[in-house]
Amino acid sequence: MKPEIKLSPRELLFIASLLDATEFMGVSDAFFGMENVEIQQELVTLQTSLEKKGYAEMDFDGSFALKDEVRDIVDICANCDAFIVVDKCKSGQPQLRNLYYAKRGQIVKLCQDANDNSLMFMPSIDGMLEDILQGVKWQAYDTSMLKDVKITNQILADVKAKAADFDETNSVKILMENGCDELSAKTITSGLIGKLDYFAVIITVFEGEREGVHNIMLISDKNGIYRLLPIIGEEQDVVHFNALVAQEAKVALAEVVRNAFSPESEGFL
Repeated sequence: MKPEIKLSPRELLFIASLLDATEFMGVSDAFFGMENVEIQQELVTLQTSLEKKGYAEMDFDGSFALKDEVRDIVDICANCDAFIVVDKCKSGQPQLRNLYYAKRGQIVKLCQDANDNSLMFMPSIDGMLEDILQGVKWQAYDTSMLKDVKITNQILADVKAKAADFDETNSVKILMENGCDELSAKTITSGLIGKLDYFAVIITVFEGEREGVHNIMLISDKNGIYRLLPIIGEEQDVVHFNALVAQEAKVALAEVVRNAFSPESEGFL
């Protein structure tokens, strides 16, 4: 396994610019608000910083060259074929976000904090799946107490607005009037205002036969797990709240991730 590489936000974007990347998915502009003269001065500082870290070399003529391993790992991220966003949010806690990038059968995980970006290779697609599920603790339900229901986007918007105004009782009532049993209505209401654990994986594939967006969104509590499946209808759009047990949720996640990549793609077998 290749080593982990740590780069400041500006170092990361500077390297990406050297690789002719037009944008860096999931990474904000660390140079925002700087004048052109300030940026040019900062680039000199970044070259020195990268050299001190052992990520680049500079000769006596002032020629700057990145180490191959640094160039390769950043190139996968900056010029990726697929971009994977994973959001995990436990009730009452800050949301955690991890980013993954895939290119030519290689996968890199990017972890961000205020000062550093850590880049590391994933051993395989199964290794990425294991990493994605790290820290996710769905209760091992044998059966779900929740029921499958379908609710229109308009009703969900009304329910969310009332619940956000601390009117959860009427939110539950509206859902029950539109096909939900009481437990499912309470669960959906809690999910809409962030009181349940939330887990989502969104994969954007930029080219090939799997081009497009592949995703899975889940909410869970002690009563079970709901997978949210948006359905585009002729008259109105609805969301299917599909009740799952823990093992079904893991299988559904694996299918979404694996199906985003062609089985013939090197490194994704």
